[in-house]
Amino acid sequence: MAAKEKYVEPTYLECGFAELDHKVVQPELCCLCGNCISFCPKIGQKDRKPTLLEYDPLCGLCYAYCPRSFFDRSHFEEKLFCRSRGVDETLGIYKTAAAARATPAKGQVQDGGVVTALLVHALETGVIDCAVVTTRNSRWQTGPRVATTPEEIIAAAGTKYTITSSVTGVQQAMDQGFTRIGFTGTPCQIQALRKVQLLDEPYQFGQEKIALLVGLFCMENFDYPRLMQGLVKETFGLEPVDVERFEIQKGMFRAISKGQAKEVPIEKTDEYLWKGCGPCFDFTAELADVSVGSVGSPQGWSTVLARTEKGQGLYDSALKSGAIEAKAVTEKGLALVKRLAGQKVDRFDRNAERMKSHGQKFDVKR
Repeated sequence: MAAKEKYVEPTYLECGFAELDHKVVQPELCCLCGNCISFCPKIGQKDRKPTLLEYDPLCGLCYAYCPRSFFDRSHFEEKLFCRSRGVDETLGIYKTAAAARATPAKGQVQDGGVVTALLVHALETGVIDCAVVTTRNSRWQTGPRVATTPEEIIAAAGTKYTITSSVTGVQQAMDQGFTRIGFTGTPCQIQALRKVQLLDEPYQFGQEKIALLVGLFCMENFDYPRLMQGLVKETFGLEPVDVERFEIQKGMFRAISKGQAKEVPIEKTDEYLWKGCGPCFDFTAELADVSVGSVGSPQGWSTVLARTEKGQGLYDSALKSGAIEAKAVTEKGLALVKRLAGQKVDRFDRNAERMKSHGQKFDVKR
């Protein structure tokens, strides 16, 4: 049962799913975050697209909370940080920037293990009572999981690199009765959940139970069938079960199998990308409580941007407890993060006309 079924629906009419379908889904602007699927029981997923399952009451929830329908970044910054960014804050608003790693790293972590360490620390200190993470099977097929123990969080460590409707795990956590839900995901998923939390709308379905958002740096993500068939099988000559890990290092996309890396330049992977990643301007998950990514830090470390009071508090607590260790991130490292963030905004600009033609409105002033 979707979370929304337990609450009274608004009594007025707005945009229906047809509007979302026309402006977002059919033009392939959808990032498949899972927000509309999570919080409306009348929407499901078919052929990797949000799909209306039954009568549409035109309540407007799906359109309102879609991160691709409209997005006033300055408005959300004002509500979250009590100010909007300055012209020099190209990575968004943050309190602390550091290079960090878990001590020790646990599980099959991608880089410094910081995301896993922060979530485990948040669970153990009562900041959250569960963590929605993304897991995978041996064929790299992914899905959300409501993790309730450190062991379950650790088991989900590592970057997956394919689109997953991870926000649906938040609805699952609500249905299971959790009231302090932690979530880790990509910038578009963070945007979706911040809209759920911060929009001045009358929908009430438990959004106050979302307690912590840990964002991941992300330039783009991949479509599972195209990536596995076109790159892994045809180019690399591997089966998905043969791949121990994927990584992007020094401009190369790599699949590691039996300790050996097969790689192609990242610019050669465009045909495997999820098309809905093009209309995204956010590289560092600018509306998360704390953002984490490998870019800008030495190998085995992660760049951490603590943004909100909650994110700063968690970072400080994890550092004090010894769950993580940190050192200063270099100016050169931050410059690299800023450069990639700028490249993502430039790509968004190239997609802007396509989005405007379908009626989307975005505030992404630099």
